[in-house]
Amino acid sequence: MKRTIFSWSALVVLCVSSAAFADDRPRVFQTAEVQPSADGIAAEGAAWLKRSKNRVDGRVMAKVDKPNTPYSIWWVIFNNPDGCIDVCGPGDLMADGGIAADVAIFNASGAISAASGDGGGVINVDISVIGRESAGNGSQGPAAPVPVLLNKFRKNNGLCAEIHVDINEHEFDGDWVAELTYPENIQAFAIFPAVGKCKSRKHHRDDD
Repeated sequence: MKRTIFSWSALVVLCVSSAAFADDRPRVFQTAEVQPSADGIAAEGAAWLKRSKNRVDGRVMAKVDKPNTPYSIWWVIFNNPDGCIDVCGPGDLMADGGIAADVAIFNASGAISAASGDGGGVINVDISVIGRESAGNGSQGPAAPVPVLLNKFRKNNGLCAEIHVDINEHEFDGDWVAELTYPENIQAFAIFPAVGKCKSRKHHRDDD
């Protein structure tokens, strides 16, 4: 009996491990510079992503303006970068609300900056997203202040999307939840181009 239970347990573990391993291959490693969003804003650092078909993991490591200050980290995912007007960016949201580029924007993480020793601050944050993930409800009820915050990171699109990671600096007003989970002032960003040869995604199903 013990041998039978062990055999079934081993089979279940093997199947689960195989499924996870299959979704994790291939893994593509990307790095990008953290750039300031405007002149006069101090931002420097780096970010990296590890991407597979249905999962993206990463880390943001950057100097920021202020210590002991809330910062929020945001995914800006252009599911269909072929639909961007030129280079993917804010202009694609202004043109048609992000429909052509199938843009999804949602919270990736939040952090309270540590003192850097030179009067500024630093953040060091892990981020992760899987296929079909979006803003959700959670503490963000209503789910999103603008329509693109309701869109999803499309399933099977982990290598084909262009991914921007934005760092938002907040003016603390006493509500830590809001400051760490809602967008405010973009201070810096990192850009990760698509790493796969993919077909244009002009249309998608709601369950993609």
